[in-house]
Amino acid sequence: MRRRWLAHLQRYLRRLAVLPVPTRVGWYFFGSGVLLFLAGAYYGENAFVLLACIPLALVLVNLGAAWVNTRGIEFRRELPGHTHAGESVDVGLVVTNRGRLPSFSLELEDTRLADLYRDEPVTLLQSAQAGFLHRVGYTAVFGRRGEHRLDMLHLTSSFPFGLARMTRRLNFRSEIVVYPRPYRLSSEFEQRLLAQARFFGESSASARGQEEVFGVREYLPGQNVARIHWRTTARTGKPMVLELEGRQDASFVLVLDTFPVGDPASLRQRLEQAVGLAAGLSYYLTRQGVLFRFAYFGTELQLGQPGRGDGHYHAIMERLAFAGFAEKPLSEWIDAVGAGGAREVPVLVTLGPKEHAEARLRAPGAFVVGVGDPDYRSYVRMDPLGRRSLSDGELRGDEA
Repeated sequence: MRRRWLAHLQRYLRRLAVLPVPTRVGWYFFGSGVLLFLAGAYYGENAFVLLACIPLALVLVNLGAAWVNTRGIEFRRELPGHTHAGESVDVGLVVTNRGRLPSFSLELEDTRLADLYRDEPVTLLQSAQAGFLHRVGYTAVFGRRGEHRLDMLHLTSSFPFGLARMTRRLNFRSEIVVYPRPYRLSSEFEQRLLAQARFFGESSASARGQEEVFGVREYLPGQNVARIHWRTTARTGKPMVLELEGRQDASFVLVLDTFPVGDPASLRQRLEQAVGLAAGLSYYLTRQGVLFRFAYFGTELQLGQPGRGDGHYHAIMERLAFAGFAEKPLSEWIDAVGAGGAREVPVLVTLGPKEHAEARLRAPGAFVVGVGDPDYRSYVRMDPLGRRSLSDGELRGDEA
């Protein structure tokens, strides 16, 4: 019996939740109307009774108008598939009025998240004509990497007098993957990486200048401009370089070791630093146009294929967006990566001291960066404004 009464009460409360309620000013109007009615009834003054009908009628009319104003409203959220942490992104709200009457003064409040920052907390739509699409939006910034989900939107209207408010909950599920913010590499570190990329793996024929041309391909950033074939470039309209038989392009393997070691109080900070540095390396190697692959162990070994270009960059950044602490130490899975081949330069980023990682890696000429080591700051740099991460313009390719 008690459960039945509780079920009826919950059903009744759910129905009340979709009904309009007076605002604070509306309650003032309602209270003044009641007081005027009581005064007129007590003193027998019909004028007071008539005056009491005015504020009460305004409140009742606003209750009905607010309910009708929000009926038949549907929306769709437009989000990009990915963004970087701390980068502004435009969120579009497409509102459709399926009713027969136009709606006015609609307030749209999107899902609230702890790591979501908006330029405006509420988006206002002045009017929504029946049967038409209306596009509004806001600018948001996601402060944390990973997957963010936006579900519920609160639609509110107090049209026309502001004496009653009607709020509806509209659901539309949207997901966005937030990449980590890439760090800026120091100039010395970039030069060392570029030196390995240009000169690693050259054959003796290449050293003597006796290479044979076997084809042409599109120029990629970081390649030697002396190899540009100008006749083919003029014919195709884009830079083309010669493919030489004696020259071998270097390839990198980027290894991220996130096994928790060291001070527990700084583990989360060191993890974000390691992920940011790995993202910076991915960004730099992509802009240089060299081959590289990515290896990481979370719950299992994630080993990618060598690649280059924006598609390869996004695939690695999506893995870095969900990177957490590793369940196994480096020594138990580094052999499966196969780092340190004849044409591959290993770049290892680890949470612990780099001496232990170098002993596990056993690859000559490898770059090992220990986030907890004192020389970690020599691998990253600040811009003139003191920012360690890349700017929005660089991430969008405007300055690259």
